Amino acid sequence: MSFHWKSEDSDMTEENVSEKMDKAKQKESQAAEKTEEPEDLRQLLAKAGETGSYEDKLRLYDKALNLDPLFLDAWIQKGFALDRMGKSKEALACYDRALEIDPENLGIRCLKGFAFNNLREFEKSIESYDEVLKVNPDDVFSLYQKGSALESLGRYGEAMQCYDKALDIDPTDVLIREKKLRLLEVIYKKGTLADSPDSSFN
Repeated sequence: MSFHWKSEDSDMTEENVSEKMDKAKQKESQAAEKTEEPEDLRQLLAKAGETGSYEDKLRLYDKALNLDPLFLDAWIQKGFALDRMGKSKEALACYDRALEIDPENLGIRCLKGFAFNNLREFEKSIESYDEVLKVNPDDVFSLYQKGSALESLGRYGEAMQCYDKALDIDPTDVLIREKKLRLLEVIYKKGTLADSPDSSFN
């Protein structure tokens, strides 16, 4: 499956997460299945997207899951809401349940990487993005987020490689370009070439 999120999506909302999931499903020829969902389930998800209260969102997601425990989008959206509430461990449990329903869904693995990053479990975050990149090496979103996690671990050379590859794929991505420039400043302010691009990118 080809799955591509631009790095701007690091500031994700329920609406664009749902949009990205829908696009991924279309590429897998699964869009038709969504139209077969009962109307009340889709209405519950729509109501959840309209409310600004995360508690209300969770209540609606749980109601949908009580009606259909295999409702994939409800698990994904519930996980995302929990992550935004600072309950990333609970979010990961939702994402794991979603992966049991749809093991090939790369978008869920991206969201797991995001949750692990929020927990500052950067190694696990990197593992999640690596799972995506094994299938789709050109996924700019995963390259950007992996680079960010590597940067948090002080692995600046590897982070720079991720940013460079992402920019090779999408040279117009301003956010990644700015991230790379900030990393260069950090490297040279530290006054070391150990992780500098000079030591491994010439």
